[in-house]
Formats: sequence, structure tokens, C-alpha cells
Amino acid sequence: MRLTLTRRCEYGIRILLYLAGSKSEARATAAEFATICDIPPGNVPPIVSQLRREGLLTCTPGRGGGCSLAVRPEDVSLLDIIQALEGTLDEERCLLDSRRCHGRDAECALHDTWLEAKSGVFGALARLSLAEAAERNERILNVNRLPMRIPLQSESR
Repeated sequence: MRLTLTRRCEYGIRILLYLAGSKSEARATAAEFATICDIPPGNVPPIVSQLRREGLLTCTPGRGGGCSLAVRPEDVSLLDIIQALEGTLDEERCLLDSRRCHGRDAECALHDTWLEAKSGVFGALARLSLAEAAERNERILNVNRLPMRIPLQSESR
């Protein structure tokens, strides 16, 4: 079992984190997203288009245009973002022998535990808002910008 995100989703989250972490009504172009968010330039337009269709971005074409958040970062969860980019995450397939556990067949031995695990993962993603993720991201970036700590002479002995 793999619990990973596609590159498309990773890049989309980077874009939204950048906009949510901006102190003002940030607006950026596809070229700026590519540079600032370290995304291959050809990948930005389809991701931005998907985020716009899903109601997460507002995009203005032309000179002076760009994209900005269409939602308040506090009002959108990481689960909302992932599902906007990946589609539904609900895997109905049984963990054992590829049958489905939804009433027609007998449930598998792992059914209840699998439902509990999925509920935990989905719940954690639903509880993390884009605003909270942006705050965490900013703290991480600030920590990484600090110069390396030089040990005191008493510590180096």
C-alpha cells in the first residue's frame, strides 16, 4: 500500500501554500509559480486550471493578471485540496483478494480496521486547514534560513 501524493497534487499544494502564506492579497502568474514554487513550467497551467475549476483559485488573464486564492485559507482543508486534485480518495476495494466489502459479499477480516485507518487519515487531512499548513510551512522555512549554529568552545571539547 502506498500513501503518497502525485506530483500534480504536490505542486498544487505548493502553489496554494505560497498564496496562503503571502501577507497580502497575493497574485502570481504561471511563470512566477514555476520559479517560486520550484515547479516545472509546463506543469503549472494544467494544475492552475484544475484549481480554478474546483473553486480554489481565481485567475485573471492578460497583462497584470494572475491567480489568487478564491477561498479563505481557514475555510479549506488539506483533504479538500487533495480531493480537488486527485479525485475521491475513498478506496472501496477490499484489502484481501480484491473483492469489495460493501454488503454484497462477506466482509474481509481486515474490513473494520481498514475503515478505522481510512477514517483516521481522512480526519487528520480534514482537520488541517490551508491556513495552518501555511503557518507550519512558514515556520519551517524560517528555521531553514537560520545560519548554522556554531558550538560554544565549551561544547566542542
